[in-house]
Amino acid sequence: MRILTYCDVEDGGITHRLGTPEYSYYFVLASFHDALGMFADVQRIALPSDADAIWRECVERNEECVLLSFAPPNKTTLGLQCPTIPVFAWEYPNLPLASDEESWLDDPRHDWGMVLLKCKAAITLSTHTVQAVRNSLGGAYPIEAIPTPLWGKFAAQRQRGVLPPDRSGADICLKTCLVDSTLLGLSADTLVTDHPDDGTTVDAERDALMPLLPAADPDSWLAALNDLPAHAKVVDMGSRVGSPPIDAGWDVPPLFDVRTRLSGVVYTAVLTPSDGRKNWEDIITAFGWAFRNVADATLVLKLGGPDRLKHHHQMLMLLSKLSPMKCRIVAMHGYLDEADYGQLIGASTYYVNASLCEGLCMPLMEFLCCGVPAIAPNHTAMADYVSRDFAFLVDSAPNLPTVWPHGDHQVYKTSRHQIDWHSLMLAYRQSYLVAKTDTAAYVTMSEKAMTAMQDYCSTGRVAMQLQQFLEAQLRKIRARMDRVNEMALVS
Repeated sequence: MRILTYCDVEDGGITHRLGTPEYSYYFVLASFHDALGMFADVQRIALPSDADAIWRECVERNEECVLLSFAPPNKTTLGLQCPTIPVFAWEYPNLPLASDEESWLDDPRHDWGMVLLKCKAAITLSTHTVQAVRNSLGGAYPIEAIPTPLWGKFAAQRQRGVLPPDRSGADICLKTCLVDSTLLGLSADTLVTDHPDDGTTVDAERDALMPLLPAADPDSWLAALNDLPAHAKVVDMGSRVGSPPIDAGWDVPPLFDVRTRLSGVVYTAVLTPSDGRKNWEDIITAFGWAFRNVADATLVLKLGGPDRLKHHHQMLMLLSKLSPMKCRIVAMHGYLDEADYGQLIGASTYYVNASLCEGLCMPLMEFLCCGVPAIAPNHTAMADYVSRDFAFLVDSAPNLPTVWPHGDHQVYKTSRHQIDWHSLMLAYRQSYLVAKTDTAAYVTMSEKAMTAMQDYCSTGRVAMQLQQFLEAQLRKIRARMDRVNEMALVS
């Protein structure tokens, strides 16, 4: 069997495409290659049109051939001789129609149902997407939910082991643009303008009726930590010699080898701020509020995508509103190579996701594969693999109206989930207490995460699913071709 694969993000170009639409298909395709190679000859092609010539050669040799197009249906090439099966992720409960947006009318592929029917079959990355397709096309449509096979990729990372949750810190050295909240001297006072008095009348008697309330009610959730033993030693994760973080103020710091210590309980989120689904505002504000009086809680944001300066300013505004706070928030802008990404995983105590909807969330899967427990909701694609055995579940509610992510008009055509901010904040605190007071429970969560992910997305398991599905579809294709040939002979 010959399997051709295509993705419009080329090797070597991913660093320039991070955060752009469909960039993650590059990583999905790369992860699938090993699984496909276990039962077929796999060949990546530069253009979809290259598939037809290869398919004709295979037909002459009586060899099965199929093109797997790692792209959403609206970017899947139609009209090829080579059988084409889209491999795509989708996070919403229904499929787009060409009539949903005026600009889509020029390209009929925006009717996703039409594309999928022409392709005769599809592969998606979650059962949530399977349900969305079958809601539109009926339960008989041949589509399979096959997870991205990430387990094998992190074998070396797992051999290093998971750091104990009660460590005092981990020293890492990464090549990145690093922003450190502890260096910024942020204050809510900087958000107040110095504009002159606008002449509004002041009524001292009326204003005196306003009660003087504290900013927050005191709570005693940290009382359980009063008699904790001293921290374990600092773990050195970095082999390079780097410079300490710098204060670049409202500018993004330059790219260089930066060495820093991630202290105490470390929460990590990998996201693109311009992708509104990722809900990074809740991740930041819930963390800052939960740990405003906790010095050894650290949130690491690995950020990608365009408009870096814009999102840097947005983050500084949020941090200013949260100030003063004792906890620390660190942002890393740009691409991390595999070695640096491994350092980040190894230094993390928990992974954090507060998404409004997900078609997959590869970073969450990757951290779980390495034994890093999570804070996350279990809706949309995450419902396939997120469990309270190894995650602090965040409450959410479905059916929040929203717009198409690739549309032009802000018209509600679909829906997503609404995250319960208070539930997220409590999950931060609950996870912190487990890390600080119950090492055995943390280790159990870590082990269960790895066991679950091995069962879910190991290369062998995914290869078996792919082989069974593709062989079944190729038998149907062969039967259709035989019928066409028979009709040609009769005529």
